[in-house]
Amino acid sequence: MMKTFLENLEILSMARGTSGDESAVRKLIYDEVLAYPDCIAKTDNAGNLIVSKKGKTQPKNKLMFSAHMDEIGFIITHIEESGFLRFSCIGSVDSRVIVGKRLLVGRNAIPGLLGSKAIHLVKKEEFDNPTKTSDLYIDIGAENREEAEKLVSIGDRAVFDSDFEKFGDGCVMGRALDDRAGCAMLMELLKEDAEYDFTVCFTTREEIGGNGAPAAAFGVDPDIAVVVEATTAGDYPCVPGDKFICKQGLGPVVSFRDNGTLYDMEIYQYIMELCGKENIPVQTKHGICGGNDAEAIHKARGGIRPVAVSLPARYIHSPYATLKISDMENTLALIKILSKNLCEL
Repeated sequence: MMKTFLENLEILSMARGTSGDESAVRKLIYDEVLAYPDCIAKTDNAGNLIVSKKGKTQPKNKLMFSAHMDEIGFIITHIEESGFLRFSCIGSVDSRVIVGKRLLVGRNAIPGLLGSKAIHLVKKEEFDNPTKTSDLYIDIGAENREEAEKLVSIGDRAVFDSDFEKFGDGCVMGRALDDRAGCAMLMELLKEDAEYDFTVCFTTREEIGGNGAPAAAFGVDPDIAVVVEATTAGDYPCVPGDKFICKQGLGPVVSFRDNGTLYDMEIYQYIMELCGKENIPVQTKHGICGGNDAEAIHKARGGIRPVAVSLPARYIHSPYATLKISDMENTLALIKILSKNLCEL
């Protein structure tokens, strides 16, 4: 029996899959989409899961949708004689929000804790400076290196130990909603009968620079690529109006530019007009910031026309991100319409 959207989202949010180690997430998606009609799935050498969806008609434009499977996290780089673990960050991690947080460490997901110098040992001049991740460590309760090496190895990964929950007025919180929410929405897209053929790529290594997406785009060779992502909402205290970027509750975010991509303006304007006709609430991404797999995708082969449709998310790259269910519903409605309209643009 096929799972609902929120069931898939919770399962994917709870799965562990840092950049370069996405196999558990990929298997969950693969096992689910096998039950969907007219879908053929394969994995390429970069670890991307490529799903071809057969429609009623061959399209004028070959269309590709993309969402990344990986998440930020940590990789063990050294085991101290004391049994504490030194680490390096995978992706962009804000050291201000990670001290004291619970982790799942290694292949067996043992519990751990991100530790730092005790507050009474912090010098006065250090209070105004963010803690460096190089000064932090992971505590797994080991007495010494020998005990720690029975539990973890150099190169093992660690992720935040976070639950998935509904809360507030139609909101969810969880780990790795950037971009497991995008993955869950594209799984929903694959469930339904399609008017035109299209391809969905669940990509790897986005958080370390989009290393998986170029291989996916080269293999699929689309005319148009729609990247489904999460982007930073700025609608919380202490953020000036010109830094809001986007706001939760106002629907999907369509970008005209970010730090990596100048988006196809004809398609951008077409989508904004289409949302008006279909009564789908939509917002543009204010400000030039962030980036996603579109940067790598749009330069593949002879060039691919890029689109970014994003979810406004709070607190991404932290132990918990939040999303509004209404934003996910409206974003899903938009990408379903795009699967029909962009093929014949």
